[in-house]
Amino acid sequence: MAKILVVDDDSKIQMVIRIMLQKKGYDVRCASSGIEAFQEIPEYRPDLILLDVMMPGMDGYEVCRKLKSSESTKNLPVIMLTALGMGEDFEKAIENGADWYIVKPFNSRQLLSRVSMLLDGEKPAEEKTGEEKTGEEGNGN
Repeated sequence: MAKILVVDDDSKIQMVIRIMLQKKGYDVRCASSGIEAFQEIPEYRPDLILLDVMMPGMDGYEVCRKLKSSESTKNLPVIMLTALGMGEDFEKAIENGADWYIVKPFNSRQLLSRVSMLLDGEKPAEEKTGEEKTGEEGNGN
């Protein structure tokens, strides 16, 4: 069973994502901040992280950057969840090491598809073909 760490300061979003993922058989833990995530990671050893961008203290970009710069977590897939839907926000997520991004409010089918794809080690179609990622996939449509 794959282990997923959900990092979001909104407890309602944590609950929705946890229930959705548990129904699909994933083991899910939640953290409310970047600091809490870094405390959870060594013991829990997640297979994937769903990471909110806008959090108090350490934002998701900083968390992602630190994850990707650490030898022990650099290959850990990260999907950033963001309410920010502008092209430059997507670029910033990717520049900071995110493997994918999804705009809130998100489409549950899309989120589950991306989780499954990244856990299976697949690259998004845009990466396979060399095309740039656009905001279209991230808008939940």
